[in-house]
Amino acid sequence: MNNHLHSYFDRTQVGRRDYFRQLVFLNFTPLSILLFLFHLLGLYGLTVRPALICSACYAIISAISLGIYLLKGPQILKSIMPFSLISLMVIQGVRLVTLANMGLQEPMLTTVNITICYILVLISSISMLPHTTLICTCIYISVMTFCRYLTHNPMYGQLLVMFGSISVATTIFGYVANRLLHEQQKELHDYANTIEQVLYVFNMRKTELLALLKLAKAKDATQYDKELMEQLDNKTLHNIIKVANQIEHMYTNQRKEMRERFPMLTPTELDICRLVEQGLTLKEIANTLSKSVSNVSTVRGNIRKKLGLTQDDDLRTILLESQQ
Repeated sequence: MNNHLHSYFDRTQVGRRDYFRQLVFLNFTPLSILLFLFHLLGLYGLTVRPALICSACYAIISAISLGIYLLKGPQILKSIMPFSLISLMVIQGVRLVTLANMGLQEPMLTTVNITICYILVLISSISMLPHTTLICTCIYISVMTFCRYLTHNPMYGQLLVMFGSISVATTIFGYVANRLLHEQQKELHDYANTIEQVLYVFNMRKTELLALLKLAKAKDATQYDKELMEQLDNKTLHNIIKVANQIEHMYTNQRKEMRERFPMLTPTELDICRLVEQGLTLKEIANTLSKSVSNVSTVRGNIRKKLGLTQDDDLRTILLESQQ
């Protein structure tokens, strides 16, 4: 089932954020139509005329929204879903005010209708429609406040405090979640673009890139994994070797320049000096050179001795000053 859903969403070419929104819509809308049709048939709830009219409007709007979605495709969902949710909230508000005005204020019935209003707020929030959530919450609180003053029934005041505070919290959650998801999607989009650029530059497939990264993490450079190497075609290997030669040429020039400044240092000490100049920490240098932190620390101590530095002298500062 999960594979079928992913295949459908991939074909419809919607963003990852819309995956969950469509799942909510496709579950909530048919269920709403079914439940309010049952009410129209008199299978549950009050069968007074105003309540039945509201249920009919509710079912019609839900059916129209579902029909538009099926005809136009998921791209239209972000437009029709706010309209549908706000319309349903208005209808539910009219139902509450009408029943309150008719004196039908039975606690269980009122609580159920108010809960339906909150469900609409919750659906708006989890569908990542923060502005719709805010509008629905405002309608929700306004309706309960009006019912309280219309009937002078303290029950509406109690429900207003309880459900109103929950609705405000849900609205805030919707805004925060939407912002965090937006930032996360932006990071993922940037990451995907970076990967695509790397693949384009090296003219390789993703499987080749993964094989290359695994080979790069190998601790023993003299050994190689034949299976991983076979995943790299000749064109990819040529590009990698070309880049590696350029990097090696750059490092050779850096070592030569460093050797001219500090002829008394060994090649290993020169490599560590080069990395210290770049601002790397002991741990980062150890990872770069595939050495232990203690080994790098020892070599760094030898460098300080050969350069005649005191405890107060900063090695990186001295190295940078020597370039001038």
